[in-house]
Amino acid sequence: MSPLFRPINQTRTAQRVVDQMMESVREGRLKPGHKFPGENTLAAEFRVSRPCIREALRILEAVGVVEVRPGKGCYLLRSLGDTDSTSLWLSWLARFRYEVLALLEVREALEGKAAALAADRASQEVIATLEEIVSSTWSLLGAGTLHPDDAHILDLKFHDALVRASGNPFLVELADRVGGAVESDRRATMSLPNRIRSSTEEHQEILEAVKRRDPLGARDAMVRHISKVRHAVESARLE
Repeated sequence: MSPLFRPINQTRTAQRVVDQMMESVREGRLKPGHKFPGENTLAAEFRVSRPCIREALRILEAVGVVEVRPGKGCYLLRSLGDTDSTSLWLSWLARFRYEVLALLEVREALEGKAAALAADRASQEVIATLEEIVSSTWSLLGAGTLHPDDAHILDLKFHDALVRASGNPFLVELADRVGGAVESDRRATMSLPNRIRSSTEEHQEILEAVKRRDPLGARDAMVRHISKVRHAVESARLE
């Protein structure tokens, strides 16, 4: 019998595990009532850690796709069919709103500093990478083909590249630790109305400040960006 899932070899993996599981459910390969293998088996099949599997199942339980029954295992609650994943992620955001807001406060401090340093230290190669990410996002938006599933990956790439451009290894490590906790947050916030376009406009402002070699401008643009995300989460009607 061939494995149900294919291996994943990426640093931030819980979201990738969630994506594959939801794809299998949506395509009908898993049916309601299906009992998932234990954590050890799933971890071996995905080639990830057990904590990563636990986080993935926590996310799926939060959006109402699976139920974890203590001492009995994890079961699929329902099929998805053509269900819009946006509604599932908004449900997740409603449940974890306060945690998301707390992490955004941390990101505001860390990434504001990172943006200022990047404006001073970023190489032309890194700036070209940031330009490519923003340009790709605008192109997909213009074509009407940018799904939140893809938008959050582009968002992650932009912020990662910017933090690494700071040239501060301790700041990079801190941002990586926070980033590992907020990947689901990114996906959920991209489901908020108009958030993808707004984030792209804000990324453009940050990029322009970095290109001008304007540390204060870059810091302020990043703080405004994350502050606007925080305000969108605070004001969203998610219940």
